[in-house]
Amino acid sequence: MSALRPHPHFDDRSTLDWHSDWRTALRAAREQNKLVFVEFGREQCSQCRALVQSVVPRPEIAALLRAGFVALAADCDAPEPEVEELAMQVPDASMLPFVMFADADGRYLEGSSGAVHPRLFEATLKRLREPASG
Repeated sequence: MSALRPHPHFDDRSTLDWHSDWRTALRAAREQNKLVFVEFGREQCSQCRALVQSVVPRPEIAALLRAGFVALAADCDAPEPEVEELAMQVPDASMLPFVMFADADGRYLEGSSGAVHPRLFEATLKRLREPASG
């Protein structure tokens, strides 16, 4: 396996392989049959730092992310148009980071803004990867 690409701003303790380009993240998601997890923030954001350094590396969360998601670190100061479009769909978006999820075709699934609570984040990851019941 090739070396993991680090998050561009924060040390996630080599937890995830971070993409920094929307199209390559989507391509990887399609190839790996995964969803896309987008961390939309900036280097100066303390809540962004907390998400990447304290929430993402938790063993139970890291395992879910690795198994079902491709990670994209998106800079809100220079956003790609597709990521900006996703961000506009986050309900009540007012604080960084924006945590967004998309399918492998780039369609918005859900998102949130502000501090990320580990247990709620874990529950979201589990729910998004559950097979649709019907």
